[in-house]
Amino acid sequence: MLNRTLSRRTALLGLASVVALPVAGTARADTLDRLRAGGQVIYFRHGATTWSGIDRIEWPRDRQRLLSAEGVSQSEVIGAAFRAKGIPVGEVLASPFARCRDMAEIAFGRVEERMELLGLLSDDAGRADRVAYLRGLLVNGPTDGTNRIVIAHRSNIATVAGVSLAEGEAVILHPDGQGGFSVGQTPMPDEWAAIS
Repeated sequence: MLNRTLSRRTALLGLASVVALPVAGTARADTLDRLRAGGQVIYFRHGATTWSGIDRIEWPRDRQRLLSAEGVSQSEVIGAAFRAKGIPVGEVLASPFARCRDMAEIAFGRVEERMELLGLLSDDAGRADRVAYLRGLLVNGPTDGTNRIVIAHRSNIATVAGVSLAEGEAVILHPDGQGGFSVGQTPMPDEWAAIS
């Protein structure tokens, strides 16, 4: 699994000073303990969708890319695994696109839409602000014993953390308390049940 995970990673885009990618043989065995203790940020790319391509936030819901039946199932599997594993969830932030907010509601039962999580390919206006907003979420983890959930798009996390995610895939990020973060495991929806 580690080789598959590493093969999906993209270049760091100049962020090497703040992001440490794991190398072969260093996958942490205590991921579940860290998640149960809170303070982590878990970034999901939205689940599988009905079509591929770029849509626009101003389009009505029925014209946007929506979760497919597989995407709905992925969301349900993720939510069930979090509950079964006792992973505490605090903030659930999502891009306002229907596929992101729907995944949040299905998996975690709540969502706070944030325009700052709009995909970087969707609109060039405010791009630098959106990058800065996401970076702030990743370096400042929650301090209340919960984990922050972010559900958005591949372009955002690829730019900020150098990680390219498949639909439904997540990356677990560990804020270091010093203005940086490290990149942990990148589980697919069906892999959450095996997190240890």
